[in-house]
Amino acid sequence: MEQSRYKPALVAFMSFKDGVNYSADMNFSEQARLNITPEQLCRWMNHRAYGSEQPTKDMKPTHARSSTLEFYKKAISSFMPRLTIPWDNVRHEGNPTRSEAINQLIKTVKRFEVRREGVLSSARRSIEYCL
Repeated sequence: MEQSRYKPALVAFMSFKDGVNYSADMNFSEQARLNITPEQLCRWMNHRAYGSEQPTKDMKPTHARSSTLEFYKKAISSFMPRLTIPWDNVRHEGNPTRSEAINQLIKTVKRFEVRREGVLSSARRSIEYCL
Protein backbone atom coordinates (compact mmCIF):
# COMPACT_ATOMS: atom_id res chain seq x y z
CA MET A 1 0.00 0.00 0.00
CA GLU A 2 1.22 3.47 -0.80
CA GLN A 3 0.99 5.06 2.60
CA SER A 4 2.48 8.38 1.48
CA ARG A 5 -0.85 9.13 -0.21
CA TYR A 6 -2.73 8.15 2.94
CA LYS A 7 -0.53 9.95 5.47
CA PRO A 8 -2.24 13.41 5.16
CA ALA A 9 -5.56 11.87 6.28
CA LEU A 10 -3.96 10.37 9.39
CA VAL A 11 -2.14 13.62 10.21
CA ALA A 12 -5.36 15.64 9.76
CA PHE A 13 -7.29 13.27 12.01
CA MET A 14 -4.63 13.18 14.74
CA SER A 15 -4.35 16.98 14.61
CA PHE A 16 -8.11 17.24 15.09
CA LYS A 17 -8.15 14.63 17.86
CA ASP A 18 -5.26 16.08 19.84
CA GLY A 19 -5.89 19.76 19.09
CA VAL A 20 -2.31 20.15 17.82
CA ASN A 21 -1.14 21.00 14.30
CA TYR A 22 1.20 18.16 13.41
CA SER A 23 3.64 18.41 10.52
CA ALA A 24 3.07 16.25 7.45
CA ASP A 25 6.06 14.04 8.26
CA MET A 26 4.96 13.28 11.84
CA ASN A 27 5.19 9.61 12.82
CA PHE A 28 2.66 8.48 15.40
CA SER A 29 3.54 5.76 17.88
CA GLU A 30 1.73 2.46 17.87
CA GLN A 31 0.22 3.30 21.25
CA ALA A 32 -1.16 6.60 19.90
CA ARG A 33 -2.78 4.70 17.03
CA LEU A 34 -4.14 2.02 19.38
CA ASN A 35 -5.83 4.75 21.45
CA ILE A 36 -8.00 5.86 18.49
CA THR A 37 -11.69 5.11 19.06
CA PRO A 38 -14.65 4.98 16.64
CA GLU A 39 -16.25 7.89 18.52
CA GLN A 40 -13.25 10.11 17.81
CA LEU A 41 -13.28 9.08 14.15
CA CYS A 42 -17.02 9.76 13.90
CA ARG A 43 -16.62 13.23 15.40
CA TRP A 44 -13.85 14.01 12.90
CA MET A 45 -15.79 12.61 9.92
CA ASN A 46 -18.91 14.49 11.03
CA HIS A 47 -16.83 17.65 11.20
CA ARG A 48 -15.50 16.99 7.68
CA ALA A 49 -18.91 16.17 6.18
CA TYR A 50 -21.31 18.37 8.14
CA GLY A 51 -19.06 21.09 9.53
CA SER A 52 -20.06 20.05 13.05
CA GLU A 53 -18.87 17.29 15.36
CA GLN A 54 -22.44 16.63 16.52
CA PRO A 55 -24.75 17.25 13.54
CA THR A 56 -28.44 17.67 14.21
CA LYS A 57 -31.09 15.64 12.39
CA ASP A 58 -31.90 18.51 10.01
CA MET A 59 -28.26 19.16 8.98
CA LYS A 60 -27.07 17.96 5.58
CA PRO A 61 -23.52 16.87 4.66
CA THR A 62 -22.49 19.91 2.62
CA HIS A 63 -18.71 19.66 3.01
CA ALA A 64 -17.74 16.11 1.93
CA ARG A 65 -19.17 13.18 -0.02
CA SER A 66 -19.35 9.55 1.09
CA SER A 67 -16.48 8.65 -1.26
CA THR A 68 -14.28 11.17 0.56
CA LEU A 69 -15.21 9.63 3.91
CA GLU A 70 -14.54 6.15 2.50
CA PHE A 71 -11.09 7.33 1.42
CA TYR A 72 -10.40 8.72 4.91
CA LYS A 73 -11.55 5.41 6.39
CA LYS A 74 -9.23 3.44 4.11
CA ALA A 75 -6.31 5.81 4.66
CA ILE A 76 -6.51 5.74 8.45
CA SER A 77 -7.16 2.01 8.47
CA SER A 78 -3.90 1.39 6.62
CA PHE A 79 -1.99 2.76 9.62
CA MET A 80 -3.86 0.80 12.29
CA PRO A 81 -1.87 -1.90 14.12
CA ARG A 82 -4.84 -4.30 14.18
CA LEU A 83 -5.67 -3.87 10.50
CA THR A 84 -7.84 -6.95 9.94
CA ILE A 85 -9.61 -7.18 13.30
CA PRO A 86 -13.06 -5.53 13.39
CA TRP A 87 -13.80 -3.16 16.26
CA ASP A 88 -15.04 -4.91 19.39
CA ASN A 89 -17.39 -2.64 21.40
CA VAL A 90 -17.07 -4.78 24.52
CA ARG A 91 -13.26 -4.95 24.75
CA HIS A 92 -12.69 -1.63 22.93
CA GLU A 93 -10.01 -3.01 20.65
CA GLY A 94 -9.53 -3.79 17.02
CA ASN A 95 -9.62 -1.50 14.01
CA PRO A 96 -11.89 1.48 14.81
CA THR A 97 -12.42 2.23 11.12
CA ARG A 98 -14.24 -1.10 10.85
CA SER A 99 -16.83 -0.19 13.48
CA GLU A 100 -20.56 -0.05 12.88
CA ALA A 101 -20.65 3.65 13.81
CA ILE A 102 -18.29 4.60 10.96
CA ASN A 103 -20.15 2.42 8.45
CA GLN A 104 -23.48 3.92 9.55
CA LEU A 105 -22.15 7.47 9.15
CA ILE A 106 -20.98 6.76 5.60
CA LYS A 107 -24.31 5.09 4.80
CA THR A 108 -26.18 8.16 6.08
CA VAL A 109 -24.10 10.51 3.91
CA LYS A 110 -24.76 8.24 0.89
CA ARG A 111 -28.48 8.45 1.59
CA PHE A 112 -28.30 12.26 1.39
CA GLU A 113 -26.37 12.02 -1.90
CA VAL A 114 -29.00 9.76 -3.45
CA ARG A 115 -31.67 12.30 -2.49
CA ARG A 116 -29.47 15.07 -3.97
CA GLU A 117 -29.30 16.78 -0.59
CA GLY A 118 -25.57 16.42 0.01
CA VAL A 119 -22.49 17.71 -1.76
CA LEU A 120 -22.84 17.62 -5.53
CA SER A 121 -20.57 15.28 -7.45
CA SER A 122 -17.53 16.84 -9.04
CA ALA A 123 -16.90 13.95 -11.42
CA ARG A 124 -15.00 15.16 -14.44
CA ARG A 125 -16.20 12.75 -17.05
CA SER A 126 -19.63 12.16 -18.39
CA ILE A 127 -21.48 8.90 -17.94
CA GLU A 128 -21.12 6.58 -20.91
CA TYR A 129 -23.56 3.83 -21.64
CA CYS A 130 -22.40 0.62 -23.29
CA LEU A 131 -24.81 -1.30 -25.45
